[in-house]
Amino acid sequence: MTTTEPVTTATNGNGNGRPAATQKRYRTLAVVRQESVTRIEKQLEDSVFVWPHLLVREFLAAMLMTAMLTITSLAIDAPLRAHSDPNLTPNPAKAPWYFLGLQEILHYFPPTVAGVLIPGFVLVGLALLPYVDRNPSRAYDDRKLSIALFTIFAIFFAVTTLAGSFFRGSGWQWIWPWQHVYFDL
Repeated sequence: MTTTEPVTTATNGNGNGRPAATQKRYRTLAVVRQESVTRIEKQLEDSVFVWPHLLVREFLAAMLMTAMLTITSLAIDAPLRAHSDPNLTPNPAKAPWYFLGLQEILHYFPPTVAGVLIPGFVLVGLALLPYVDRNPSRAYDDRKLSIALFTIFAIFFAVTTLAGSFFRGSGWQWIWPWQHVYFDL
């Protein structure tokens, strides 16, 4: 807020009637009396504790998880196979579990489609999902399109990974799990 004082005319030393100074300007940003400010006390349940309460708890949880993982890894040996033999290829030759879904898709489609196009379309579709469903709500009932599409993608890759893990036998033939188990951890 800007206020101005009226112009005062005074004669300076030579006698002419010019204003002695231009208008004086005062700027007031905020002048509020302390008595007029209403203080609102924050309720305790409205507060979120971050430092040191939350971070100390998270640090202790991380340390506990690290200790338990270390003890478990020392007590249980990893199920590793023998050194690989270039003259003996395991049958079936399977990718690691995280690529078994792609290997299963490769069984049905050519390499360009199974290795590039399908995963590329899925990743581009998931990246475009926030732009397709522009609903700003975070409630489950309001985000049905996003949740449905993500669930379809997740179930598709879970089913193909499980099919490649448990239902593929020698020669990549379809084998039921109760006939023979070809899955190694």
